[in-house]
Amino acid sequence: MEGNKNGYVSALDEYINKVYVLVLLLIPGACQCAGIMYTFLKIMGWMTPVSWTALIIFDVTCLIYLGIGIYFVKTGFENGAVKASSLKAGKIYAAVILLIQWNFIQYMIPAKDFWGFAFFFVVLTTFFLDYKLVAVTSAEIAVSLVIAWFVRAATFLPSNDEMFIANMTDRVVCLSLSLPTTVLLTYLVNRFLVNAKKDEMERNNEKVKNVLDSVQSLSQSLLMAGQALSQISENESASVEELSATSEQLLEGSNRLDGKTRESMENLNELDEWKNVVADNVEKVEQTSRDLLDKTRENEKQLAELKEINGEVVKSMVATTDVAQKLSKAVEQIGMTLNLISDISSSTNLLALNASIEAARAGEAGKGFAVVAQEVGNLAKSTQESLEEVAQVIQMVQDNVKEITMYVNDNSRKLERQNEYFIHVYAGIQDMTQLLGVATDAVSAMGEAHHKQATVIQSTVSINKEIADDIGNENTQFQSINGMVESNVNDIAEMANQINTINEMVDEINNLLQREE
Repeated sequence: MEGNKNGYVSALDEYINKVYVLVLLLIPGACQCAGIMYTFLKIMGWMTPVSWTALIIFDVTCLIYLGIGIYFVKTGFENGAVKASSLKAGKIYAAVILLIQWNFIQYMIPAKDFWGFAFFFVVLTTFFLDYKLVAVTSAEIAVSLVIAWFVRAATFLPSNDEMFIANMTDRVVCLSLSLPTTVLLTYLVNRFLVNAKKDEMERNNEKVKNVLDSVQSLSQSLLMAGQALSQISENESASVEELSATSEQLLEGSNRLDGKTRESMENLNELDEWKNVVADNVEKVEQTSRDLLDKTRENEKQLAELKEINGEVVKSMVATTDVAQKLSKAVEQIGMTLNLISDISSSTNLLALNASIEAARAGEAGKGFAVVAQEVGNLAKSTQESLEEVAQVIQMVQDNVKEITMYVNDNSRKLERQNEYFIHVYAGIQDMTQLLGVATDAVSAMGEAHHKQATVIQSTVSINKEIADDIGNENTQFQSINGMVESNVNDIAEMANQINTINEMVDEINNLLQREE
């Protein structure tokens, strides 16, 4: 039986779906359990007449049949119901496998009472509620059983004793009653109960169809109203969400601006606190620069005077050098004069020596002259000795004059270098004086700028306080707006939930209507 396009299946279809899976897996599964049981009995030595080859073939075929049944189950459904072709093939498969496995077990296991399982095999097919399938299965099993009685009578028939006729009568009566009764029961259930249920369902469907027609009309109107309401809710929700997002962004921006403003106010307050310290330091630097400028100018005057004195000292040292040079020349002239006197003393001594010689030649008459000559020699000798002493003194004076001249020249060079240093220092102090003048002017300008800056800072602090107050008021208003928006969003969300509920109800009604169609 095919399922509807929307996947809806009736109760009978659902029953057939379950039975289809159950029977196609139960029949090979039961055979597989029988194979496992027989294998266990064979291993335990309780079924020695059974061949291992036949038992293995039976187990393998059971696995194959189970695989085929799983294949039928996997491929037999479409749109939630068993396909008609698959259901027919499944019934044929069940009838064939029952016949094959019945005969396999019957000839493999030499049991006289195996005929009692015939009713179980037939019952497996009654789940389909197809009396034709039950009749075919009953007939094939009955025929197979009768054939087996004739082919292997010694194995399958009761013992040939006084109870043989009674036992055979029980078997025939049991099979004759149970198998036709099963077929009849299947036919009655299928013919009356199932058809009666179908008729009842058709009558109910007719009633439901009339109701559903009215519900369909109502659901269409409800669907249109719900869609319109949903569209309005979506538009309103989008607007409110946009407004909420904008409000949140504005509130966030306002909070950031408020934080920055407060931070700016703190910085300005701190800057205002440092204003007095900077002003005091600026005044101190300005006063110090002025004092330093005054001291520099005073030092400049003193250096100028020192420069003049240094120039005079240099001139005096030059004059001293000239005098020393003149003294040296005079000492040299004295030396020349002493040399001349020394020459005269030498000549006088020589003359005295000649006079002594002549006095000695004169004898007595020349004694007085000899005495005079001797005294003149002594005087010349004494003069010579004094000249040597004076020469030594003059030499010492010359040495001292040279040494003085050397020191004077050295001091003169040092004074010249000192004068050069003074000139450089004087020029540097002049430059420093100019720079200090510029620095003093800059400090004065900085002081004026600082006073103006302090005024601007105070004005900025006042403005920032007003801005902070305004931002606080705006934040309060934004929070109020945000609260209203959130309340509105919650209301819209609730309305959207209700609309979704209505839409789900409409979809469910439409699904029901489509199923009924």
